[in-house]
Amino acid sequence: MNIKERLDFITRNTQEIITREELIKLLEDKKNPSAYVGYAPTGKLHAGHLIPILKIGDFLKAGFKFKFLIANLHAHLDDRKSPWHLLDSRTIYYQEMVRAVLESLKVDTSGLQFVKGSDFQLNSGYISDVLRLSTELTSKRALHSASEVCRTDNPKVSTLVYPIMQALDEQYLDVDIQFGGIDQRKILVMAREYLPKLGYKSRIEVMTPLLPGLTGGKMSASDEKSKIDLLDSKNEVEEKIKKAYCKEGEKKDNGILAFCEYFLFPYKNKLKIERAEKFGGNAIYEDYKELEKDFISKKLHPMDLKQAVSNELNNILDPIRKKFEKKKRLLEEAYP
Repeated sequence: MNIKERLDFITRNTQEIITREELIKLLEDKKNPSAYVGYAPTGKLHAGHLIPILKIGDFLKAGFKFKFLIANLHAHLDDRKSPWHLLDSRTIYYQEMVRAVLESLKVDTSGLQFVKGSDFQLNSGYISDVLRLSTELTSKRALHSASEVCRTDNPKVSTLVYPIMQALDEQYLDVDIQFGGIDQRKILVMAREYLPKLGYKSRIEVMTPLLPGLTGGKMSASDEKSKIDLLDSKNEVEEKIKKAYCKEGEKKDNGILAFCEYFLFPYKNKLKIERAEKFGGNAIYEDYKELEKDFISKKLHPMDLKQAVSNELNNILDPIRKKFEKKKRLLEEAYP
């Protein structure tokens, strides 16, 4: 695979890269560079996570060694979203779930490594650097960095520690790239600015868009109506998508269209619409822009689109559901 092909895999379906020029140079200099994404094991994984998990597959296809950080300490630092006694079981759940999703998406995971945050974030060198970086960073800048990903209403001191640790993770995981959602941008920019103050190099930051929720706005693990849990039943998926906000002819805040644009088409490159002849008959879209154009011009009805998305999503989730049928005890322990 040449550099252009590798670059296309990394840059597709992204919202911002800091910087593209550095990424090109990295691909020119290294055959097998490294990247990571960090997940704090808080709420159950939902359909919005399919976008970044699919992007992990892109990194692997482009020849990257990829580390998936299960940031268990971060999950507690963010206003104790995960109680301390549940961290171990939720860590196992996240690892098992991500593996199941990648298997369902037919991703070769031979270059993937899972890392638990507490395995290195409690080491003396890491803690020393947390203290060193805390003397460089003002509380205002730390709170600003965390504002998109942490609870910042009357924040605890742990909220200020959260972005400091995320910045240092780049160094201690020894990676070339940190990958995350666009909501991570303030932390990633802070890391680029402040790691050199400790004598460490800045990293390339790759960010993907966030999937709008079913009710419009950000899909959130804390809002049941806005999300589809990856273990929801076939009927639950169908009912949630049926009720989703998908106003005829409108793209704004349309989570169904966004799911097609940022996940289904990058994954399958097509979508089959099944409908009666009197409504136009079956259609296969092999380009997202054509589907969007027909939807906006009202040639494609929201209910027909929703049915197609339900079918595709259930096909992906079915093997995941089957795998977790054998892991009910894990779910009970992680989310009692």
